Amino acid sequence: MIRTTVTIEGKTYGLSQGTDVDDLKESATRATQAGGGLIDFVVVGNRQVSVLISSGVPVIFEEVQVPDDDRDTGDLQEPWDDIDYLD
Repeated sequence: MIRTTVTIEGKTYGLSQGTDVDDLKESATRATQAGGGLIDFVVVGNRQVSVLISSGVPVIFEEVQVPDDDRDTGDLQEPWDDIDYLD
């Protein structure tokens, strides 16, 4: 499957399956255009992340091929931790 990662200020986050990447890109763009703001997203492990971004903060979206993982549902009520593919 294809996993989208987002790297913000050098920190890489693997987005959970089902993340609307286009919506996240729009949120990041709006926050930057507004002079800064928080963007929220769910990462692999079903954890919620909020990041403050502003102009001058690099935000990079990348797609990588990873094995399917049934645990990666985006359900915040079922967190888990196993993100070796980012190493």
